[in-house]
Amino acid sequence: MMGTFWFLLIIGIRPILSLTEADLKRSLLSSAVYDPSVRPRINASHAVHVQLDVQVVYIIGLTERDSSFAQACNIFVSWRDEYLTWNTSDYGDLDSFVVQPSVVWTPDVSVYGRMEINQRIELGQVRVNSDGMVNTKFLGILATHCAMDSEFFPFDYQLCTFIIGSEIYFTSEVAMEIKSLRQLESCKNNPNWNLVHVRKNPKPPFWQVQYCFQRRSLYLAVLYMVPTFMHAVLILISYIVPSEAGEKISFGVSLFLSFMVFLLQLNGDLPEMSTAVPALEIFFMLHMTSGVVSLVVSAISAYITHNNSQQTVSVNKVKDVSTAATNEKRRFPNVRQRFRDTSFLNRAGFVVSLSLILAANFIMFNAKLKSSGCTQ
Repeated sequence: MMGTFWFLLIIGIRPILSLTEADLKRSLLSSAVYDPSVRPRINASHAVHVQLDVQVVYIIGLTERDSSFAQACNIFVSWRDEYLTWNTSDYGDLDSFVVQPSVVWTPDVSVYGRMEINQRIELGQVRVNSDGMVNTKFLGILATHCAMDSEFFPFDYQLCTFIIGSEIYFTSEVAMEIKSLRQLESCKNNPNWNLVHVRKNPKPPFWQVQYCFQRRSLYLAVLYMVPTFMHAVLILISYIVPSEAGEKISFGVSLFLSFMVFLLQLNGDLPEMSTAVPALEIFFMLHMTSGVVSLVVSAISAYITHNNSQQTVSVNKVKDVSTAATNEKRRFPNVRQRFRDTSFLNRAGFVVSLSLILAANFIMFNAKLKSSGCTQ
């Protein structure tokens, strides 16, 4: 008899245990007692306080051409639902259950500035606790608009901002607050950008999240700046080549063509915007201009040398040295003769090319100094 009693007792308990959560959901979420479209406040004048915990997982990158910023992040959302409370002892000490977000009321957490039509983020499954606290989260990729400033490229800092708030409710109805803002160690693994800091800034009725990025410039410096320095040295050396040598012009043309190859490569990395000219582009164009000056001087010098060789040398009477020196002191130098002198042209071209190269280096040094952080 005792064995039959315990057998029947166990058989009777199992259906009770399996139906406890189902009974709880039916009693709380029945359409007769709960409306998911109504704010979960017994007193309608009270606001629903929604707390957000933003966790930055990984920085995918910034795209200058689209002015966009993509990140993998977690947004944990919690609030209190006054209609979803129960006594745990009445339901076998069940203190929480999980339902779909469409079954209960959820706040419309919207991220303004998303690169999508729908600004509202899709929340995952909802966990309801016995005290009425409801928790859910957003896990995924968040792509938002970011106004890029390329003035100090490639030593630039970028400040990307997006706003979190509610599209439907007023602050008197739903009050959102970013409780915490964290960044994981994986954020530092981006090869092109270094996340300097993430800050929250309340802008009632919204919250503003600011990301400060520093570009890792090692790749661009090695790819463009170092070869450009080498080209600058070759441009200055080209002035040493005698004007009579026909290879001087071909040497300058080869340098100019190599600049064009770098320009095509640079076009794929430079941001396409007209608000500011990147410092790297100015640096590159000044070096390219110095090469053009070298090529023009070489062509003019070759032309002058060729014409001088075609002219016949006429024998003039020997002038008195003292008289010639006196006349030379009295008159100004002949500018035309100066420009017909190839050595003078080479010296002038060398000074102009060197000045352009120094100006280009000064611009990059100035960009490195001025780009010291994010500005609003």
